[in-house]
Amino acid sequence: MRITDIHIYGYGKLSNLKISNLHELQVIFGENEAGKSTIMSFIHSILFGFPTKQQSELRYEPKEGTKYGGQITAFFPEKGRAVIERIKGKAAGDVSVILEDGTRGEEEFLKDLLFHVDKSLFQSIFSFNIHGLQNVHQMRSEDLGRFLFSAGALGTDQLLRAENTLQRELESRFKPNGKKPNINVKLKELKLLHNELKKAELQNEQYWVLLNEKESLEKEINEKQREQLLLQNQLSKLENWRKIHPLIVEEHSLKEELIQYKDIHFPIDGISRLDRLEELMKPLEGQINSISKGINMIEEEIQLHLPDARLLNKENEILAAVERLSLLEKLKQEEKELQDKLYEIQQEEVVLREKLHLNLNEEQLLSINTSVFMKEKVIAAQEKSKRIKSRKLDLDERFHEEKQRLEETEEQLKLLESQLLPESERKKLEEELRSTQKMQDLEQELIQIDTRLDFLYKTQNSEKERLHRKKNQEKYQLSIFCFLFFALIAWGVMEASWPIIIIGVLGVFYSISMFFKKSTEGNNNFVHEELTSLKNRKKLILQKLNEPSMINAAKMEDRLEKDKRVLERLHQFKFLWEQRNEQYEKVIIDFESWEKEMVKHENVLVGLGDDLFLPRDLALSHIADAFLFIEQLKKLYRERKVTFERHNSISIRITEIQNGIVDLCNAVLDTIPTNIQEMAYMLRNRLKVESEKKIKLEGRKAKLSDLEEELQRYKLEYEHFQIEREKLFQSANSESEEQYREIGKLADKRAKLDEQIESIRRQLKLSPFNDTELKEYMKIADVAQLISSQSKLCVDLKEKIPLLQNRLAEKKYEVQLLEEGGTFAELLHLYKQKKSELEGEAREWAKFALAKDILDRTIESFKNDRLPQMLKRAEEYLQFLTDNKYVRIYPKKEGIGFLLENDRGLLFEANELSQATTEQLFVALRLALAVTVYGRFPFPIIIDDSFVNFDHIRTEKVINLLKSLSSRQIIFFTCHKHMLPYFEENQVAFVNKKESLPI
Repeated sequence: MRITDIHIYGYGKLSNLKISNLHELQVIFGENEAGKSTIMSFIHSILFGFPTKQQSELRYEPKEGTKYGGQITAFFPEKGRAVIERIKGKAAGDVSVILEDGTRGEEEFLKDLLFHVDKSLFQSIFSFNIHGLQNVHQMRSEDLGRFLFSAGALGTDQLLRAENTLQRELESRFKPNGKKPNINVKLKELKLLHNELKKAELQNEQYWVLLNEKESLEKEINEKQREQLLLQNQLSKLENWRKIHPLIVEEHSLKEELIQYKDIHFPIDGISRLDRLEELMKPLEGQINSISKGINMIEEEIQLHLPDARLLNKENEILAAVERLSLLEKLKQEEKELQDKLYEIQQEEVVLREKLHLNLNEEQLLSINTSVFMKEKVIAAQEKSKRIKSRKLDLDERFHEEKQRLEETEEQLKLLESQLLPESERKKLEEELRSTQKMQDLEQELIQIDTRLDFLYKTQNSEKERLHRKKNQEKYQLSIFCFLFFALIAWGVMEASWPIIIIGVLGVFYSISMFFKKSTEGNNNFVHEELTSLKNRKKLILQKLNEPSMINAAKMEDRLEKDKRVLERLHQFKFLWEQRNEQYEKVIIDFESWEKEMVKHENVLVGLGDDLFLPRDLALSHIADAFLFIEQLKKLYRERKVTFERHNSISIRITEIQNGIVDLCNAVLDTIPTNIQEMAYMLRNRLKVESEKKIKLEGRKAKLSDLEEELQRYKLEYEHFQIEREKLFQSANSESEEQYREIGKLADKRAKLDEQIESIRRQLKLSPFNDTELKEYMKIADVAQLISSQSKLCVDLKEKIPLLQNRLAEKKYEVQLLEEGGTFAELLHLYKQKKSELEGEAREWAKFALAKDILDRTIESFKNDRLPQMLKRAEEYLQFLTDNKYVRIYPKKEGIGFLLENDRGLLFEANELSQATTEQLFVALRLALAVTVYGRFPFPIIIDDSFVNFDHIRTEKVINLLKSLSSRQIIFFTCHKHMLPYFEENQVAFVNKKESLPI
């Protein structure tokens, strides 16, 4: 498959984009946000459907209301060129496929073309971008080799994710030495319950005896019920046999009666067929006689009305002569019109000669060159004359316009020069302004002081709040200390210990003194001093800014700024004056060029006039009109010649027609009129009469032939019916019709016997007996006695079964009492419940264990079957990419992963490689996978900037590797200009941010 054209109706920000003639190796270049990834997603969507709203993939629906979708033209080796179009419709869009032979199809047809490959497989194998390599960078070292193996097997890390998921599920349910998984916990609980159940079982021997008796009773009841069911079936069959036995006896008697009619042979529906043949033969006899009489009458009429053969032989000549009569009138009319036309041509020739007013004869005029090339020269010269005159008018207008604009610019320059300040005054103002430049510095300092004041006010407020909180906290702490010391005094009094009392009293005095001590406010004093300093500085700056010299500085600055603007405008107008002066000079130069061109063109016109035999004045002013008159005169001369020749040929034709009509009249008419029209009229009437006779004769002959054919057909039918009747007599071995009818009556009697036997057989088929059973039941001598004995046995079983069921109910009740009376029943129920839960968990664990086993066997199969072929190709690619630094790739013997062998024979795991080498290995595996394992799918390989992290050497290597894949189309998207020199110019297409440029 090779994509040749892309047409995007509307997809994301792309609208009405056409990309044609895509090559085997196609590069699409564009800056970031230009739409490269959008084009790549468009290819996926057209081939496999738009992403649904439930999927996480972007749908790229147009924002501006354009038609959503587009089409791709692709070449398939077996089907030829196909146009695939997908537009907005159902969930994945409405798709239509048209092959070059006209074959059309929809979604299923497209799936057949794409070998039923789905979108995920296509993106995994044939379409990858920089995110594929970023997955390699983000892998942990212990998972890197397994990831590369998964990418080599499926194109993505799905294999790795599946293995990790299954392993997690298995370990979450069971570990051989684990304690927390559910199965481990339930096994431990079940083991404990089983031990307790064994202990309880030893104490319940009677319980097991009752269970055995209950099971034996259940078994005996089931056997009796089966025996009862068999007896009931046998009784039912015996009753049915008693009903159908008379039918079997009757069938035997009918068969014995049928034996006497075995030698009778009679055709099916023989009597009715004979009656039908006789009914058909009688009307045929009458029709044959009637047709024979009609044939004789028509033969007599033919002899009486024979046409004139001499006149009919000249029919074509007469018809032609009569038809030429109308032509004769037209020729005479045309002859008169040609005479008039010759006169008109002579008059037009006189008028044109007067307009042209040249003393030239007919031969000279005809010799003048009026070819198409000459006419083009004349028309071109005339048009050029018009353009030269028009250019003269434009130059005059431009001259006046440029002159006026130049004068206006000069006036503006004078006005601006008058508004400029004198140089001495400007310098004086600048000097004064520099002396007052400190005003801006003061304003800036004033802003900084205001900012600092705001900060200090906030700091002062926060410090006050902090001190307030601290004082409250200290008061709380001192209250607690006082309480503790009072408690200590009370304890000392109780113990009569003076040291403890003294310590308590001192502690109380110390707490009270600390309670009334004031906090230091050094920090607040510093903030207060700085606030006072900043307020004084602000007051001083405001006084300086209100001085008169500072106020005048603003006015001086405005005057200098205004003068600066005037000076800038003056420079602008000087530049504008230079431009307009250049335009003015250019108009003068164009005037000189026009005069040279005018002289040159007049020489050309005079040369053309000499070729047309025209004087100079006429050639310069009206050469096109003169050429037209000469051309018309030549046309009139030719037309006059043709008209004259046509007039002579018509006159000759009129004479030939008149002589032909006269000759025919002399040959076939007895009396000849004098007028040509009367001659033609008589010829036509006479021919009409004889033609009618001929037509009637042919009609009679045709009717005669039809009657003869019809007579022959009736005779054949009559003979056929006679033969059919004889065949009926022969089939019944009869010689006459009477004997035939007697045999028919015997055949009807035999048919009735057959019907009776068949009716009995149908009834027997409805019975429940097969042929073997019928033979066995025929051996029964006395059916009634057998039914009676079987019924007696069935009644005995009906009486025994309820007694056994009563005994079973008693045993069940005794077991139930034992189970409800002790812990054994509870333990047994709990044991079975836990066992059921364990079995459920084990089944869940078995599902994942089986899935992992299947996955392991699939991996092993891939290692043995498809992996060697893919690794051989990947080794070739890796050797090329690494300049033979790494030469072999080995799969691990256990688990999944790869080992790489370098040129010195050393083996490396994937996590021991450098980042760049890991990327090269990933690219080699992906390309090898597409070429070998999935080589039967001839899809293009689509790459979106997957090599941006390579240096120039690795980049050149990977590009050369892509170029070597000649058997498959490669579409490479990039936003890096340094990649373009690796490709030819015709292989690169460009898109940009503002608009998409078609190739």
